[in-house]
Amino acid sequence: MARGLISAAALLLATSTSVVVVAFAPSQPSKHASYSNGQVVVVVRRGGRRPTISSRHSARYLSKSSSSSSSSSSSSSSSAARKSSCGDPSSSSSSGGSRRAFLATTTATTTAAVILSSGNASFLLPSPARAAEGGGGKEEPTTTSEAFESIAARAARVSREVSESELANQVAEEEEIAVRRRREIGQRLKDDDRSIYDFTLPVKGKSREVSELLGQTFGGGNDGGDDDGGDGGETKLAGGKVGTRVKAILVVNMKQDDPIARRNIPELIELSSKFGKNGEFAVIMSPTDQGYYEPDTSALLRLKLEQEYGYGNTPGTVLTDKVNLLGTGALPFWRWLEGTCRTPAGLGKIQANFEKFLVDGRTGKPIRRYPRKYQPYDMADDIASLIQGKPLPPAGSNFKEEWRNAAKEAENDTYRFQKGLNYFDQ
Repeated sequence: MARGLISAAALLLATSTSVVVVAFAPSQPSKHASYSNGQVVVVVRRGGRRPTISSRHSARYLSKSSSSSSSSSSSSSSSAARKSSCGDPSSSSSSGGSRRAFLATTTATTTAAVILSSGNASFLLPSPARAAEGGGGKEEPTTTSEAFESIAARAARVSREVSESELANQVAEEEEIAVRRRREIGQRLKDDDRSIYDFTLPVKGKSREVSELLGQTFGGGNDGGDDDGGDGGETKLAGGKVGTRVKAILVVNMKQDDPIARRNIPELIELSSKFGKNGEFAVIMSPTDQGYYEPDTSALLRLKLEQEYGYGNTPGTVLTDKVNLLGTGALPFWRWLEGTCRTPAGLGKIQANFEKFLVDGRTGKPIRRYPRKYQPYDMADDIASLIQGKPLPPAGSNFKEEWRNAAKEAENDTYRFQKGLNYFDQ
């Protein structure tokens, strides 16, 4: 109640024609203000300034108001003062109480008069009511805790917006870098006119050209040879030549001790027997010491594969010596093959044993790469289409799924390639 009277006097008297100083002494202490000697002075000034509260021993000034109610309140206060000075017993026994009563009466009377004269008492309503009456404006926090919560909420919102903006910018930047990287790789591959026939492979301790190992022949160009299935300039090698004998080549990195070797190697031999009778299809396998360790030598591996699987005895099956697939010491053939034919995720390097690369024998260019557990039998349609000179059919339904599985296995599989552990940059 005390606070409401002070606020009322402060807000409405500020619109009057004179400066008013009001004294008020509440009977009970208030948590909204501090008091000195039990008295509070409210000073109201014009010009839109807020009322100030300060401690005083008494009210020094009480200006005249233009309102008649203010005059009557002043006369009432004067009569009360005269009664006190004429020796009233109650006032002589407690002069301090009379003084507080005088001040309270003055304040209440003056406030009521101003309220009635202004015709506006909406400021006495609670905060929500004032907000509704004033046009639905937002209610400002009325306590320190509410104000703190409001500031904390705004700070959290700003922080969240900044984080989201930074994340969006980072994602956009990464996407831009990835797109630029793909364009650079595509342009580099486009400018690279090398083919599989420009490389050599080590076999029985000797470096041999791929075309020699496969028994490839070339036609077209200025040689006047048979183009045999070539489809014009798109399938010609550098110099205008086209491979005529071998039309499809499957290149595989293998590990003889890998459990899936027991299934992959027999299926590869079966494919070579089916499609390679006339030399149109060939399989090249390269063992390596990188990844899960291969304990046998190149000669012993060749002997084991011949005796256990018959690999090397059938036409169109080639086994190289052990080579490096990754790192600065990687065989140029494999480095070119990995960089030219990447995974669906854009990764070039080998991640596991028995990744497979299908190469167009006419152009010597790789055209599709298969994950570790994509079975050779599932490639039969691709090989047949390539031999016939037709476009490749869509990959099998499990193609992308097997690549996703391969990415997971690259993190925890026993036979994965781990840099610094089972392969190094020499």
